[in-house]
Amino acid sequence: MKLADRILELRKRKGISQEALADKLGVSRQAISKWESEQSTPELENIVLMSDFFGVTTDYLLKGIEPPLDETKKNGSIGNSLALLATAFVWIGYITSCAIWYEYQNAFAIMNGFIWMIGSIVMVYAAISNLSDDKAVYRFWMFSLPAISLFLLSMLYNAIALGPLAPYPLLVEGRYILFGICLLVFICINIVVEMALYRRMQQ
Repeated sequence: MKLADRILELRKRKGISQEALADKLGVSRQAISKWESEQSTPELENIVLMSDFFGVTTDYLLKGIEPPLDETKKNGSIGNSLALLATAFVWIGYITSCAIWYEYQNAFAIMNGFIWMIGSIVMVYAAISNLSDDKAVYRFWMFSLPAISLFLLSMLYNAIALGPLAPYPLLVEGRYILFGICLLVFICINIVVEMALYRRMQQ
C-alpha cells in the first residue's frame, strides 16, 4: 500500500470528506485529491499533522510499518451509536408530541417536540462533532430530517390555515390547496437534502 492509499484509507475510516480534511490541515481540497491520486506528495509538515489527526505514526503514513491505531474505529463506533440514539430521540419527540396533542390539544405537545428535537441536535454537535465523525452527523440528519421537517411544516401549515398549532397537519376546510403545497414542499426538501447528505457520505 502506498502513501496515497494510506491517506485515502485513513480519511474514509475517519468518515470525513476531502474538504473536511483540507480544513483540518490548512490546505486546499485539490491538494488532498492530488495526494490521494499520487499526483503529488504532501510535505513533511502535513504528514506530521495527518499523523496527529488520524492517530497514527509518521512511520505508518510513510512506510506502512505499523497498523493504524484503533482510535478511529472506536470513534466511529461511538459516533454511530450516538447518531442512532439521537435519531431515536427525535422520533420519540415527534410521536409523543402527536400523541399528547391528539389526547389533550395543548401547548405542552409542541414544547415536548421542541425539547426532544433540540436536545438531540445539541447532543449530536456537542458529542459526535468532537469525535470528528462527519458521517455519523450526516447519518443523523438523513434519518431525523423527515420527523423534524414534518413537525415544523405541520405547524406552519396549521398556522397559515388558521387551525390549531398541531404537530401534524390538520385538514382545514377550504385549505386543501395549501395542504398540497406544504406536502410538496415537504417532499422536495427531503429529497434534495437526503440526496446531498448521501453524496457527502460517499466522499
